[in-house]
Amino acid sequence: MLTEFLLGLLVCIPLIPFNDLILKWAKKDPQKSLAIVTAMIAINAIIVLGYGYLMKPEEAKIFILGLFAAILIVMFRKIKKLIGQDK
Repeated sequence: MLTEFLLGLLVCIPLIPFNDLILKWAKKDPQKSLAIVTAMIAINAIIVLGYGYLMKPEEAKIFILGLFAAILIVMFRKIKKLIGQDK
C-alpha cells in the first residue's frame, strides 16, 4: 500500500526539471506567457498520464493519491518560484 503511494510520488522526478525549464523560459520571454502556460499544462498532463498508464499498479486509488500529492508538491514549488521566494 505504501509502495503504491511512493510510486505515485515518484512522478515528481520528471515533473520538476521540466517545470524548471519552462519557468526559465517564462522569465526569459515574458511576452509569450500564455503559450508558456499552455505548454506547461500540456507537458505536465502528458507526463502524469503517461506515467500513470505505464505503472498500472494493483491498488489504483492509493497510486492516484500519490500522484495528487506529487502534483501538489510540484505546484507549490512552482508557485514559490513564480512569486520569487526561491531563486
